Amino acid sequence: MTELNILVKRPVQPWLGLLLGSAAIGVAAGAAVGAPIWLVGLIGLAPLLPLLAVGAMLTARMADGWLALYLVLAVTQAGHVGEHVVQVVQLRVLGLDGAHAHGIFGALDIEWVHFAWNAWILVAVGLLLVRFRRNPWLWVTMPLAAWHLGEHAVLIAIYVASGTPGNPGLLAMGGLLGGGLPVARPELHLAYNLAETVPLLIGLGWQWRRWIQAPPSLPAGAAGAAGSDAEPGPGAQAVSARRRAGPGGNG
Repeated sequence: MTELNILVKRPVQPWLGLLLGSAAIGVAAGAAVGAPIWLVGLIGLAPLLPLLAVGAMLTARMADGWLALYLVLAVTQAGHVGEHVVQVVQLRVLGLDGAHAHGIFGALDIEWVHFAWNAWILVAVGLLLVRFRRNPWLWVTMPLAAWHLGEHAVLIAIYVASGTPGNPGLLAMGGLLGGGLPVARPELHLAYNLAETVPLLIGLGWQWRRWIQAPPSLPAGAAGAAGSDAEPGPGAQAVSARRRAGPGGNG
């Protein structure tokens, strides 16, 4: 059993149930009293943010800080996809018009926020590729993130020039490239985000398994990070030491 698994198995499990239960109860209570959707979303997120923080700290401690960055990137991007899903549901299922369909946190549904978010995704993937050059899923994510940021760069340019938000950009219906595809902007950008997030999540699992399966034969103090292209870091060496020591090696 790995060092990280030992920590997760006993002390973290009760807290995990408490946090998830608190989030579910808070969301249900907020919805029952008719609270604004942004407040319901905030109530649901508040208990989960410590869970992400603990997961990132454990990953940085037991594996590598870059793997912790990867974890934060993948989880937050998955949450961003959720925002797009909610917006499409508001438009196509609930029948809201564009002025009232802004996802959960509508105040953040502005062109500059979308541009900044996608710039963060591209920069973070680029940094991770410097560290994890052999991760094939990061290489898949990189051009998708670059194209998506390019779309938002065009949208920002149009917005600055015209002062009008919500333009189709390059490929949405009515877009600059041949009139775009027969897909409205909300569905297109949901597809963009899904296309980025799926390989990002698969790549996180791939990188995690690479750290878990790191060979035990390297000398202590060897340079490199968990799962990087050089050598496994101290976290992997600790796991290997525990495996060699067997069940009695915890003391």
